[in-house]
Amino acid sequence: MYRRKLKHSRVKNLFKFVSAKMNQAMTVESYLEFDTCFHLEYSSSIISFAAQPEGFIYRIDGRDCSYTPDFQILENEEVKWIEVKPFVKTQRPDFLQRFKVKQEKALALGVPLILVTEKQIRVNPVLNNLKILHRYSGFQSLTDLHIRLLSLVKTVGKISVSDAACRLGIDQGMMVKSAFSLVSSGMLTADLVHDELGLHSIVWSEHNG
Repeated sequence: MYRRKLKHSRVKNLFKFVSAKMNQAMTVESYLEFDTCFHLEYSSSIISFAAQPEGFIYRIDGRDCSYTPDFQILENEEVKWIEVKPFVKTQRPDFLQRFKVKQEKALALGVPLILVTEKQIRVNPVLNNLKILHRYSGFQSLTDLHIRLLSLVKTVGKISVSDAACRLGIDQGMMVKSAFSLVSSGMLTADLVHDELGLHSIVWSEHNG
């Protein structure tokens, strides 16, 4: 097996993603990989993920080449490797040839290797909403406002952030912060697929009843 270490260079920027799920900061080497982290962080089916995991050696054109997947994930109890690439690069014959060999070697090692492009990653409003949740993530303990909002949701079921602020007599900005931090932690739920998160967003608890 093979492990690669990322280093800063003049030609390549590195990005750090702080994961509450994994309780660590991860270094990735492209903005597209950085955006991928938001999906991995908030997918309920992904139990864990790591950037730049241990890779492997594969053979092509009579030469041994080293390869490190961009991510290793544990999804529904199955370990998988992920390669993140801009779509245009995935259409090049050289990439297709090499990736096929990498996939075959990965399967021989018992781990499927999956290709992901911006067509799966940069889908909005989902990605923008995940970034909003990440902005409000990481609180250490429930505040009084968190508790009051959870109690209100338990009583009324679904409610908009603005209506919750009105009912509780709380500043709208504070309510946005509290509501979305609870969504980020999984204690409340909101629709991330159909509209941008905001004061109009409806929040609810999957645990009610």
